Amino acid sequence: MSIPEYDTFPKLLLRNYKQWPHELAMCRKEYGIWSRYTWEDSYNITRFLSLALIHLGFRSGDGVAVIGDNDPEWYWITLAAQSAHGWVVGIYADSLPSEIKYIVEHSGACFMLARDQEQIDKVLQIKNELPELVKVIYWEPKGLEYYDDPLLASFGEVLELGKEYEKEHPGLFEEKILDGRKSDLAMMPYTSGTTGRPKGIPLTHLNLITCYTGFVQLLVPLGPKDSYSSIAPPAHISETIFGLGPHLLKGVVAHFPEGPETAEQDTREVGAQLIGRVAKMWENMVTMILVKINDAGFLRKKIFDLALGIGYKVASLRLEGKRLSLLWRFLHQLAYWFVFRPLQDQVGLSKVRFPLGGGAYVSPDSFKLLHALGIRTLNAYGPTETAGLATAQSPHDIRNDTVGVPLPGTQIRISDEGEILIGGGHVFSGYHKDPGATEKALKNGWFHTGDAGHISDDGHIIFYDRISELGELSTGAKYAPSYIESSLRFSPYIKDTLTVGGKEREYISAIVNIDFESVGKWAETHRIPYTTFLDLSQKDEIADLVRKEIERVNRAIPEASRIRKYVLLHKEFDPDESELTRTRKLRRKFMEEKYANIIEAIYRGEQTVPVEASVTYRDGRTGVTQTVIKIRSVEEGRV
Repeated sequence: MSIPEYDTFPKLLLRNYKQWPHELAMCRKEYGIWSRYTWEDSYNITRFLSLALIHLGFRSGDGVAVIGDNDPEWYWITLAAQSAHGWVVGIYADSLPSEIKYIVEHSGACFMLARDQEQIDKVLQIKNELPELVKVIYWEPKGLEYYDDPLLASFGEVLELGKEYEKEHPGLFEEKILDGRKSDLAMMPYTSGTTGRPKGIPLTHLNLITCYTGFVQLLVPLGPKDSYSSIAPPAHISETIFGLGPHLLKGVVAHFPEGPETAEQDTREVGAQLIGRVAKMWENMVTMILVKINDAGFLRKKIFDLALGIGYKVASLRLEGKRLSLLWRFLHQLAYWFVFRPLQDQVGLSKVRFPLGGGAYVSPDSFKLLHALGIRTLNAYGPTETAGLATAQSPHDIRNDTVGVPLPGTQIRISDEGEILIGGGHVFSGYHKDPGATEKALKNGWFHTGDAGHISDDGHIIFYDRISELGELSTGAKYAPSYIESSLRFSPYIKDTLTVGGKEREYISAIVNIDFESVGKWAETHRIPYTTFLDLSQKDEIADLVRKEIERVNRAIPEASRIRKYVLLHKEFDPDESELTRTRKLRRKFMEEKYANIIEAIYRGEQTVPVEASVTYRDGRTGVTQTVIKIRSVEEGRV
């Protein structure tokens, strides 16, 4: 395969259909049963869907917005729109109507594909504010039988339209595919919007195929006999990187779970060789493993601790490129078969060969633990502006402290200010409707990422943090908030945290979210009564539990950059309140403004701070209640 010959995603679909018509292409779990689709099935569904779009008025350059959970329809509508020389934009399933409106309106998408009644209800709330919207198609009809809005159409109805249209225009679909150009716009993912409104990023077929061709070259051997479990958020570029890209380029079989709540069990059934998760998902899985181990009995926990010690030693030797002695090989085999293998099976990773991380780098603590358990996670790095990838680790060259080497065809250099600059055919050409941001990001043929990094002597890229988030205290001490926060999230008792510092402050403080489920179990085991999240979070015993986790992290960082004070927040961080992006990244500036009263109280030396907490009653009514949270000192271990 060469890029000039198969230079668009639809051309790759056509190639796979002709090469493997009756081979398995994808599976979907419905009502507990796996439905199978061959490449011929997938091609025909895409064909009828694309022709129906054209019949409904879809023109070259038009876009389709897609919202819903992981399902084959994401792949089919993507390829259908692209076959008609259009593009797609993904929207996160938990987006609010206002967020949906912004992306549809800003991108200019004129068609929508929505999963179910929940998403349709959101769209109908804002339909009058989107006059350019031509048709909204849904693929899960439950609860929509009596919806009669002319804007709506079911997936099945649309496929029938496509079949009828083909009778009048035989051969049009394949003709459209072959007329597609690598310079055609293919996708318009949006940034997470950590510092403001999300920005649209137009990506062409050339951007995508240049990037993913280089990526799959690192994953050898990977082919049609391998399977992929689709669990990364489909609106995130990582699902295209890990799923659609290898699916089209290498014929990897895509598996779609029944729903988010069954994803873990469904992934276990699949036994996929390729699994891609954003870094936060890997970290959440590590937390889940630690919680399960803490809940185990005394003997089982002791056996696990012994095996984990062996795993850490072997992982350390491998990451340093050293050979294992016969003794360590023997001990590791014992630990693998009696402890690690059953655990891998429980989390659906017993057959995985390529466990990939994206969106950000997996925190060092989580990365080490995964490797100690025999899950040899591969870090990757790349902003959405580079089709989501610029560097990746090869299974044969994994390091704990890097994000891999540049992909084939990618150029990377470090500016005098320490900023990572990226060049290559997969770099976007500019933000949608934002020439100001484009001018700042693209200079002299290089994309300025805004990330701080370093290139090691052997060519590996070391990623530090966003330049804008690297902090400095009034003492001159430097600190990296993301590193500290990811290290704290390694704890099974901490769900999230916001670290605060700055040039006007002498020390770092932290606003901590406890993990309600795991901390609740710990409290029950230790006979500590509680009623609500607020009540549990303010218990002195819980504060002491969290303090020990902070001390663990403090020992790994310079003394001048350690956390001195912390509060346990009365609520969880919430994307619906704009505290997190839809990919669960902190909106740091927004949160520092929102919790300014807490932060100011910490640095004034106060012991408590009053806050307002929202309350939702059983009848659906909401209210606001006043409460007080405690400010605690790490050194004293008390208020």
